Amino acid sequence: MENWKVINKGYIPKGKYLAELKNGEEEGLIILLESNEYSVKMDFGLASAVRMFDEGILLQEGIFDEEQIVKYKKDNFSNTIYKIVDGEFGNEVKKISGEMYDVLNLEHYLIITLNYVIEVISQGEPEINVIPIDDNMGVE
Repeated sequence: MENWKVINKGYIPKGKYLAELKNGEEEGLIILLESNEYSVKMDFGLASAVRMFDEGILLQEGIFDEEQIVKYKKDNFSNTIYKIVDGEFGNEVKKISGEMYDVLNLEHYLIITLNYVIEVISQGEPEINVIPIDDNMGVE
């Protein structure tokens, strides 16, 4: 049964974030989140799998456990990042990769933003840096 776990609770401030993804052999997967108040950089390193949906098309039931969605939607998905245990995407990657999923200690993460819902399979939690945006930057 799919179970979402809040990770780094409160580390990423509540906000309405837009996401941008960068992925490559040398840098790995970097997810940048931007709001009016904060810039957040999530560095997953070399991710094994990534799945991304435009948030507007996730109206179909069955992709995520409805009980988990209701549980976190009450707080407007304020934590932004969750670890999923026994999720559909993680289980599919596990099936495809055979024993490598367990050998590499891969884990399944979910990032929910205004424009995307992003799932990442990686070898651990991302390094997260939160930077307040100074409204007066560059103003003298």
